[in-house]
Amino acid sequence: MSGEIIWRDTGKLAPGWPGAKPTWASAKKVGIGTSAGLQSKVWFSLAHGAVTEVYYPTLDKANTREMKFFITDGRTFLDDETEDTIQSVQLVHPLALAYRLINTDKEGKYRLIKTIITDPFRNSLLVKVNFMALEGRVDDYQLYLYTDPHVNNSGWQDEGYCGTYRGQELFWAGEGSIWMAVGSSAPWEKSSVGFCGRSDGIEDLRRSFGLQHTYDQAIDGNIAHIAKIEGADEFTVVMGFGRDPQEAAQTALDSLRDDWNRLEMEYIRGWNAYCTGLDRLDGKATQLYYVSGMVLKACEDKTYRGAMIASLSVPWGEAASDDNTGGYHLVWARDLYHVAQAFMALGDRGAANRALDYLAHVQQRADGSFPQNSWLNGQPYWGGVQMDEVSVPIILAWELGRKDLYHGMVKKAADYIATHGPATPQERWEENGGYSPSTIAAEIAALVCAADLARQWGEDGDAERYLALADEWQSRVEEWCFTTTGWHGTGRHYIRIAPHGQPNCAHVVEVKNGGGLFDQRELVDAGFLELVRLGVKAPDDPYILESLQAVDEVIRWKTPKGCAWYRYNHDGYGETADGRPYQGQGKGRLWTHLVGERGHYELALGRDPSPYLRTMEALANHGYMLAEQVWEETGEGTGGATPLAWAHAEYIRLLKSAHLGRVWDTPAIVRERYVGR
Repeated sequence: MSGEIIWRDTGKLAPGWPGAKPTWASAKKVGIGTSAGLQSKVWFSLAHGAVTEVYYPTLDKANTREMKFFITDGRTFLDDETEDTIQSVQLVHPLALAYRLINTDKEGKYRLIKTIITDPFRNSLLVKVNFMALEGRVDDYQLYLYTDPHVNNSGWQDEGYCGTYRGQELFWAGEGSIWMAVGSSAPWEKSSVGFCGRSDGIEDLRRSFGLQHTYDQAIDGNIAHIAKIEGADEFTVVMGFGRDPQEAAQTALDSLRDDWNRLEMEYIRGWNAYCTGLDRLDGKATQLYYVSGMVLKACEDKTYRGAMIASLSVPWGEAASDDNTGGYHLVWARDLYHVAQAFMALGDRGAANRALDYLAHVQQRADGSFPQNSWLNGQPYWGGVQMDEVSVPIILAWELGRKDLYHGMVKKAADYIATHGPATPQERWEENGGYSPSTIAAEIAALVCAADLARQWGEDGDAERYLALADEWQSRVEEWCFTTTGWHGTGRHYIRIAPHGQPNCAHVVEVKNGGGLFDQRELVDAGFLELVRLGVKAPDDPYILESLQAVDEVIRWKTPKGCAWYRYNHDGYGETADGRPYQGQGKGRLWTHLVGERGHYELALGRDPSPYLRTMEALANHGYMLAEQVWEETGEGTGGATPLAWAHAEYIRLLKSAHLGRVWDTPAIVRERYVGR
């Protein structure tokens, strides 16, 4: 501990250890951000008018639950800006992930405007605050800044201190080698650190509209800090990070004393420079296209280059326990494949190649398989194996022309597929094993792509072996996955999963997340469209056409914003029937990216994909974020992951495909082999 830090020591240790059980923040993000450059390794997320999870030094390390304001007149009311205001969000610039949150009191008394960026030169989050009195004067109101740390992916075991550094009053929170320091350009009349739900100051405010008890330290628990802002209507809040208290404090101080306008301008300039290098699609690029591209870039880590997470969120985080350390800020090979393809569509092949290198050199296992998902360093998080995730890196390598990866990643993965396919321990919904149309489509496409890369090296024996297997599986997909005794449509359709590859038998499938037990022929999803998307079957194949009747009969729903689809019938991954957050079982809702998948199919069939583009655009929230799932009645995002990188990637690719008049990402070598030109 440096002598420049003066810890406040009034002998007041916070009572109430260890605090209330911690949870994460709502996943209904209206924005995410980071600087476009590599120097600042801080990311933020926004929900309900406030800053939620802030990540540092890597994208798999969340360090806060929320940072928000309480507002009171000191006598008659106490408002929480996340609950008691009408909230809106704006992009400060259309080509930058800089946001303006506008929170207006529901009773019209005041308005709070916050502009959020990260310092492009330092590891700091910056929030410029403007408080406006709509009734009375500014000094009729009191603002309290509330910060709830969850350092290093945990709300437990944090330590917090009040003190000063070089004359600047700060709050510190840390665990191990991750520390944060919070301060503001406006002085604090009072400040305190305590245990959440016990001594964090909120109960004081609720009882007396003021901070009656202040504490200096809260150690080894779920902690929070609160500070009364001293009479300012415009000020800046900083959250600086470092490896120890001094580094965090110095970072915060340097950012706070720098010129806000300069930092904001540089932050915006960085994003502008990135966006101007993207494919404009002959002027047809939309606002959602650019935001989607920036979201995907923000989902790439700055230390583990090429590692791109699924979402800066924890689904249903407000109900998720502290044990859920990973959330969706993990790497799935499947999601990374979709994101890499979107980068190719954007014209950023460098990012796509980084993703492929990450898959090849960090995530792939020695036996050629890939983990179900992993931390950024490649350490597996969940223990499953999904054969489509073993397959798609091969397809990506072929699309990028990466012959150099054949003898390493490609051959190992192809041999794993040949040995362990076509059945999969888990299909793309990560829940059931067996014969899955979408998985088999990926396996066949991967084997064909691997064969071509093998031939480029003169490895004709490998090539012939892969092609023979691909051809056999392509000819047997219906045998394994298409029922002629089904319960939907004409009774002839692909089923979601055939545990034993016998689709006309009454085999039972357990739908996970409390979904129930069902005859395999009862369960329908649209995963068979991957057979068309990957060039394995023609779009007008009669098996495809008959299956679409079942899909649209069972899992299509018309929202006010357009038609959307469930993953499959009886899905249990979603809020409960009465709207409570998912906690192990519920009801799956409509998945945004499935609209894009259907749009790609319609384009392959020669139809207009525009209605599907318009639906996806309508499903985006006011911050242009696309949710994993949306509600049937409104088309608004549920409490699942928002933004979902896969959904943004699907939109980018559909817009690109629509512009070109063809499905842009179908591997030509597969289509030519099985469908023809």
